[in-house]
Amino acid sequence: MRLWILPFRLLGIIALSILISAAWLLRHEILSIVRPQVHRVTDALAPHDGAPTSAARAHGRDKVDSLLGWNADSVVLTAGEMAALLLDGLSPEARSHLDSVTVTLGDGRLSVDARLETSQIPPDQLGPLAGVLRAWETVTVAGDVASSRPGQAEWRIDALTLRGITLPPEASRTLINRGLPGSEGGRVAVTLPKGVARITVRPAGVALFPERAR
Repeated sequence: MRLWILPFRLLGIIALSILISAAWLLRHEILSIVRPQVHRVTDALAPHDGAPTSAARAHGRDKVDSLLGWNADSVVLTAGEMAALLLDGLSPEARSHLDSVTVTLGDGRLSVDARLETSQIPPDQLGPLAGVLRAWETVTVAGDVASSRPGQAEWRIDALTLRGITLPPEASRTLINRGLPGSEGGRVAVTLPKGVARITVRPAGVALFPERAR
């Protein structure tokens, strides 16, 4: 081995050691940049609809945890992860009247296909629909989603489709008020996970922002 090469090799080893040490010391900062980008690349390929499966719920919770644990500026949920968040954010009583939920993402809107328990609605509140509806009916419910305050969002229903017929906005809101306990004026309150201050819905995914990003 030529002696003149040794100093350069030593410098290379020293530089590599410095880079490894710096990467270790700054690992949290590096991960806070890389991890959200990985989520975004993955979510860009995600479908616009999805169901609240156990896997979707777990992945969604991991992303929410990264808002605090990894100091992310935002995270993006898939449709399935948003379906899980929506169900978890409803009151237990409201959840008990829903089944087979699927969420489709729109531009600022959510559309939910589900089976709604209509037998729990007093017949005198159903008007012309009394005596016609089955105990459980498959419905499609759609409306805008907006943050109302930190930790709280509102799903503002303006369309309910039943047996292929979309009811007028006022009738849609009325049926939702009677079918989902806790809703008022067609507005369904959704509790957001702790630390989430704002939500934005787009066809490619649902962005959640932490309180510090307001």
